[in-house]
Amino acid sequence: MTMAIGKTQALRGDVGALRAQAEEFRANGTLLRDGNETALRVLGDLLGSWLGNAADAATESMGRTEGQVRKLADAHADAAEAADAGAAGIEGYQSLARAAILRAESEDFTVAEDGSVTAPSAMLYLPGDAEAEQVVSAQHALDEKARQYEATIKQNLAGMTAEDARAAAAISGAFDGLSEEDMNPAGPPGDHNTEDRSGDPLYPNGEPDITDIRQGDFGDCWLLAALGSTALTDPQKIKDLITDNGDGTYTVHFQDGDVTVNDDSLLDQGADQGKWVAIVETAYAEHEGGNYEEINGGDSNEAYEDLFGANTGAFDPDSSTDLFFGDNKSPGDSYNEMREALDDGRPVTASVRGRIGIDGGHALMVTNMYERDGVQYVEMMNPWASNNDAIINGVKEAGGEAYPDGRIVMNMDDFSEEFYKVRYVEDWD
Repeated sequence: MTMAIGKTQALRGDVGALRAQAEEFRANGTLLRDGNETALRVLGDLLGSWLGNAADAATESMGRTEGQVRKLADAHADAAEAADAGAAGIEGYQSLARAAILRAESEDFTVAEDGSVTAPSAMLYLPGDAEAEQVVSAQHALDEKARQYEATIKQNLAGMTAEDARAAAAISGAFDGLSEEDMNPAGPPGDHNTEDRSGDPLYPNGEPDITDIRQGDFGDCWLLAALGSTALTDPQKIKDLITDNGDGTYTVHFQDGDVTVNDDSLLDQGADQGKWVAIVETAYAEHEGGNYEEINGGDSNEAYEDLFGANTGAFDPDSSTDLFFGDNKSPGDSYNEMREALDDGRPVTASVRGRIGIDGGHALMVTNMYERDGVQYVEMMNPWASNNDAIINGVKEAGGEAYPDGRIVMNMDDFSEEFYKVRYVEDWD
């Protein structure tokens, strides 16, 4: 669970990912508590009509499930606090390291990617007729100052690494002591509704299409964004992924083995999802252990790799002021990378920071890159297949446009500020 630190291994501090992880933990904890309260109310109403052993068994089951869910919700809350604390700590060390680097570079010292500092030549500061002893003395002074800068920079880079390790340990520790039963409590909210799709066509549009993606009340945007972006760029990959066995079952061909599911018991998102999408969702849950909560959170590169064996890449499309401190790319370089992928038929997704009316970490499908009047734009589709007023207003305030049908358009500068991670397929296996 340790996050990578810096441009070289020591300089990366993926603060955006940690903060998104904190939001995800916090949201999961809230869902667990709310789901548990709903289940308790329903069971409590039913108990009034039950007698004897049935009432006793229901009461015992209700109490056991309530305790399990409470423990799991508390663990998510602790993990969220640990991720937030780690992000804040890394930011502090980043700020100190950045200040030292800027000071050094303003004085013509050279700072390497690992934090090493090289002094400029003393001849830059001395008159041409300076004595040799003066040159040597001045160079010694500059070298000593370089060592001081280097010590400060490396100390803070080491602090970033240590803070990252502490955050990873604290996040992991939040779940220590929980049993398998605690992690997968019986009954709501661990279970999820299923539906009979046996009468539906596999591909409602004749072949896999991005419009088949309609996320409902389940938190697998990462998977749906990967599926939708693949359907957009290379629908044959989806067709090759799923085999119709002709008997109401479908086999999904994961890279490490096949999973077969029945079309009369597929995941029900509460939305009009394409049947092929529900088949992959259901199979993915089976692949990950048989519980839908196993796919409630992730990132799109996992899906690209597990389903298609793709080699994947990721970067932060951040502004140039942060290029030294992570897997960042400038807006221009980000545009080129994303456009090249789409032109090659390789899917791309982007995860939002959480400031435009969408919770942090939510993944969107990148559908187009284009330039107009000298301005570069990115076009995306929300896997919800819709945008509410909060999103429309939030995107507008950030400089972009969002539409009720789920489309979002932003120029690259605004996009780089509002999205913390781009994930994409580098090449298919």
